[in-house]
Amino acid sequence: MDIEAVVREICAGCASKGYRVSEILAAFIARTVLESNPNEFSLDSSLSNSDVNKLIDYSIQRLMERDNPSLETIKMQVGFDTCYVRLEEDLQAGRRNREMAQREQQRAILAVRPRGGSDFETLTTLYRQIFAYLLSYYDGPGEKDRNVEREVAAALESVFPRIGLKSFVLLSPEEKRAQLDEMAKIVLGIRLFNREMGKGGAGLPNTEEVVFSDVMEIKEALEAESQSVQDLCNVYQETIVYVHVKAPPAVTEKMAQRWKEELANRRQYLSYLQSLQEDISVSLHKIQTERETFVADLKELEAMVGGRSSVPKEHVYPKFEDAAISWLKLVEEAKVVSVRRATLQELQDHSSSYHTTLTADSPIVYAAKAQKAQSMQEEEKLSVGADDKDGGAAEDKLADGGSGGGGGGGGGE
Repeated sequence: MDIEAVVREICAGCASKGYRVSEILAAFIARTVLESNPNEFSLDSSLSNSDVNKLIDYSIQRLMERDNPSLETIKMQVGFDTCYVRLEEDLQAGRRNREMAQREQQRAILAVRPRGGSDFETLTTLYRQIFAYLLSYYDGPGEKDRNVEREVAAALESVFPRIGLKSFVLLSPEEKRAQLDEMAKIVLGIRLFNREMGKGGAGLPNTEEVVFSDVMEIKEALEAESQSVQDLCNVYQETIVYVHVKAPPAVTEKMAQRWKEELANRRQYLSYLQSLQEDISVSLHKIQTERETFVADLKELEAMVGGRSSVPKEHVYPKFEDAAISWLKLVEEAKVVSVRRATLQELQDHSSSYHTTLTADSPIVYAAKAQKAQSMQEEEKLSVGADDKDGGAAEDKLADGGSGGGGGGGGGE
């Protein structure tokens, strides 16, 4: 049996009925059909052509079912897991592409070899390439703005005047790469400081504030929805237990089974919400740490620079670099938070994918709650009664001990 061909046929069959499914979902459903029908499909031998056709038909029928909590749970699992992995891979690919682009720019810079200190044309080309490298170091919006170019050019001239090219070309490739990376961070740090002082920072958003606001918004939304779904799961659990114990005649076996399937769906949904909560909690910790570090670096820079006309570079440049490092980490974490938001949206597409047959105002729910409250009261009475009994027994024991001591005294007399 050609699994890929079967999956394609299932997808095509669903598409012909106006319903598009992914190959991953089609493959998952085909496997569940095989495993849930052992009498029709032998897993120990190859399937015949008729068996394959039957598998395709069963899978299409299964996928075309509507208002089926069990099927919706499978769709949710496939959709969430696929989305999570895809977005993570996209995030990692973006990082790799940016690193590769930076390395390529560094290689181009390293490849420039002036014939000497008087090779003005080659040195000018080298300086322009360094400028282009610094300009693209942060790949955010607005980087091609003329204001940005002017700011980068001014910072570059301050950090690395053209006269420094003569010593730069004499460095080893490793030393050049290190200096380029350091230079890029210092220039970015200067621009961030100028943005804070209201004297520049074109194209540099307030990522430190925006990402904190975003992560808190998602955190609060996840907490609220998780609590709501947890409460709903408790309602289902109480009702199912009540039906199992009391067997009310109004509840059929089919109804009870449906509630179990709906509960399984909500528990899976809750599990994914909690997984995202853990991810967001990790992001929040990173964001708070780097945000505090970044703000502290800027305040220290402000104290160091103040109204002074000049400050020793060996003191101030490391702080510019530190500020840039913290800010770039916040930029990266902002991308992670964006991915988590997109994943949450994918999950929420499955929040109401079937008709809920059990609600908080259902009579059976009220009956289950009343039964639970009654059971708790009876348990409390039994507990209090046991405590009273134990207390009475202790008093009797003390009383017996006291009279026994008196009798012994009488005997002594």
